[in-house]
Amino acid sequence: MTLRKLALCMVLILGVVFTTGFTDAMRNVSIVVDGKTLEVSTRYSSPELILHQAGVEIRHKDEFQLKKSDKEEKIIVQRAVPVVIEFEGDRQKVYTTRSNVGEVLKDYGYVGDRFSAELDGATRLEKNLNIKIHDLVAEKEREEAARRAQSVETSRGAMRYVREYDMEATAYLPTDGGGNGITASGMLAERGVVAVDTDVIPLGTRLYIPGYGVAIAGDTGGAINGERIDLCMESYGEAMEFGRRWVKVYVLE
Repeated sequence: MTLRKLALCMVLILGVVFTTGFTDAMRNVSIVVDGKTLEVSTRYSSPELILHQAGVEIRHKDEFQLKKSDKEEKIIVQRAVPVVIEFEGDRQKVYTTRSNVGEVLKDYGYVGDRFSAELDGATRLEKNLNIKIHDLVAEKEREEAARRAQSVETSRGAMRYVREYDMEATAYLPTDGGGNGITASGMLAERGVVAVDTDVIPLGTRLYIPGYGVAIAGDTGGAINGERIDLCMESYGEAMEFGRRWVKVYVLE
């Protein structure tokens, strides 16, 4: 055989090897998949063909890696698991071979101070795990817009409020209690100063009570617990007329 023919034969042989992934040399390959190890004898050089020979199905987004050493040849298959990414009301089902929540968030661009996930980044993935993400910037904008939209009409015009309560209200006079007219906050007891439970409304909070007006939380009382409020009146007659009733209490900005 001439050198030219020999060279042509070698080219044809190499072409077959590279295009089919098939070689004459039989060897053993380990396949690690689904928690077990399969041993296969093969002449294939292509990992895809070896997996096919072993009957290992590579599904959507699965990954595999070929590792070779002097002692062994191993193909490691990583199964992709479905997880749900929930963001701003949108739910997206994705398949991933990542090991934890933080890696998935990085893959999909949910990184930085703007985003906050309800699950810790080190949480290991499991099938159909729901990863809920909050857009902190958008949430702050919505909260600010909601606050701007919350207003109540008063004798002083529209006033913005941050919270509202339905409270049982009673009335008291500056001379009630110790009789010295000094409230728990050190203010003088007068109309517009109300007694509250400080676990609900802190002293110094500005309030609006329809039918009473703008007030300040400046006093406390032994009987004022929870969502109750005591309104200071100017006269005994006004206090008796008011009696005991349910009122709306707006906590002003």
